[in-house]
Amino acid sequence: MLRRAGLDLDDTRAWRLERHRDAHPVVDALLRWRKAERMATTYGYGWLDQHVSADGRLRGAWTGSDGGAGRMTAQAGLHSLPAEMRPAVVAESGYCFVRADLGQIEPRVLAVVSGDPALVQATADDDLYAPVAARLGVERATAKIAVLAAMYGQTSGAAGETLRAMERAYPVAINFLRDAEEAGRAGASIRTHGGRLVRMWQIDDDDDGVAPRSAIAARGRFARNAMVQGAAAELFKAWAATVRAHGAPAGARIVLCLHDEILVHVPEDEAESMARRIDECLAEAAWRWSAGSTARFVSDTSVIQAW
Repeated sequence: MLRRAGLDLDDTRAWRLERHRDAHPVVDALLRWRKAERMATTYGYGWLDQHVSADGRLRGAWTGSDGGAGRMTAQAGLHSLPAEMRPAVVAESGYCFVRADLGQIEPRVLAVVSGDPALVQATADDDLYAPVAARLGVERATAKIAVLAAMYGQTSGAAGETLRAMERAYPVAINFLRDAEEAGRAGASIRTHGGRLVRMWQIDDDDDGVAPRSAIAARGRFARNAMVQGAAAELFKAWAATVRAHGAPAGARIVLCLHDEILVHVPEDEAESMARRIDECLAEAAWRWSAGSTARFVSDTSVIQAW
């Protein structure tokens, strides 16, 4: 079909088709159809029969501490629920949702767990990447790449260049991450800020009796990131527990915890006060969790009828 349209491609992988989206209308149509087809296959009638009850309620099982870093995970495909389907998640009559999403949570957590004073200072800004960019002397987008490269252990290309700038500007944070990576590479267990023990897996030697370098490097990157993601999971749970305790008297219930986002089902006349309370709960939970650090945490909080 594509050849008849004048496009001689090796295959129809999405990344290859994207390059030719403007070449012929059939490419855009194919890409849109494939996205819809995947959605219908994953979240179609079978998914509805399994996860949506007769009264129209979406239900999914949860794991409170999953994986090495201890993050919460959800079943029913909730982590990947397409944006097009989210408006179907609506509050009951007389109720609404308060949605709260933690902003730039991982670099703010890194500031606390590493104790880097310069990074702690950057958390005072609503947009943490702005003061980081000013300190590095780069654009905001480049500063974001630098911070993510530091936490995920990316050292090649542009990320490597910006990471070296991070080392000069935030040496305490970078040394904290480097120590975690070295422990992971050596196969040593690590502990998160809250004390969760994260064990490293064994690596089998190759035919020459030597552990593959790529496998060792992967274990190091995992340990580096687990120190941040694991601590972020602990803060998120402390926040959720605080919201649950403060929201109960107002009839508010947490109905979804997803990534760094909380969705609270609350009576309409309590919604605005609950939104303020959620932000106050974040400050309270962060103060307890961070043990006296002055790092600031922020949340994008709004009152909505549908997710």
